[in-house]
Amino acid sequence: MKARYETESGFEVDEASDIAIRLKVLAGEIYNMETTLDWTKRQMFAATATGENLDNIAVQRGLTRKQAVKATGKITFRVPETLDYPVPIPRGTVVATDDEIPVRVVTTEDGEIPQASYFAEIKAEAELPGYRGNINVYAATVPVSVPAAVSVVGNASRFAGGSDEESDTSLRGRVLQSYIAAPNGVNADYYKNLALTIEGVEKAGVVERIDGYGTAGVYVCGLREQVSDAVVGQLNALLSQNDCVGAMVTGYRAVLRNVDLEVTVKRKAGYSVEDVRVAVENAFADYVYSIPMGGRFYLSALGKYMFDTGCIENYEYDLSMQDIGASAATCFMPGDTTIGVSA
Repeated sequence: MKARYETESGFEVDEASDIAIRLKVLAGEIYNMETTLDWTKRQMFAATATGENLDNIAVQRGLTRKQAVKATGKITFRVPETLDYPVPIPRGTVVATDDEIPVRVVTTEDGEIPQASYFAEIKAEAELPGYRGNINVYAATVPVSVPAAVSVVGNASRFAGGSDEESDTSLRGRVLQSYIAAPNGVNADYYKNLALTIEGVEKAGVVERIDGYGTAGVYVCGLREQVSDAVVGQLNALLSQNDCVGAMVTGYRAVLRNVDLEVTVKRKAGYSVEDVRVAVENAFADYVYSIPMGGRFYLSALGKYMFDTGCIENYEYDLSMQDIGASAATCFMPGDTTIGVSA
């Protein structure tokens, strides 16, 4: 811009002159305008939109971003010896893990250790939503706000069901898939989308000719868990109302299949071991939850999710890890994770 001005005017521009300052300000404003226009263009399409703008596009396709969910499980409270009176464990009692960044879990119901008993097992949930709340067996061993009579706390089973808010990558994939597979009133996508209108159903898959020609099974699973009998009843009622002529379509619970992770990752400088482990766990859960029923678990796709965390340089799977295929009746779930972190 400066060179063009000098060519057109025949005058050399001094850096301290008024015109030089004006040209610099104008150049900055033009650059800002171009970057804003480029950003706006990218936010108009599902393939490149991010954040709230991607949410708005998803809504136009009847989709919404999945919110973070708290992990649930049970905490065991023990006393050193039997007492001649019950020990109340009020709702809201807090127990934590013994980590650098502890995970706190909170009881969700009032309970008690019965008279003449050593222990009681009470339902609890992670204090905060997110995949990190899926603590392993006997991880919650630190009493935070428990009755004085209780000497030992712990979780005899793994907490499960916790997940982070759906990432842009996962939501974008679902939006793009909605353009590829359009329901026509009689195909598998029609029945799948019909099932997804039921509250409590997160994923659905259709197995055609399950019991011969003209039959199909619609399999559903809930929010990181199995659906209830009531949901299956609603599904079958809805399918009965919307069956096409000559078809017999029946709803079933999906078959849940856990996928375990065993991997060693090399962390980038500036990230702690705990930060990397949490990020990789979240990426693993995010990928597994993004796999549609009938989809396939690919190690290469999981690798991309892990690299996208931005905190690892490389990774190496255990030899037991492999790609996994499943029918449309199966829903993948994150299983146990073993994550080694090297510098």
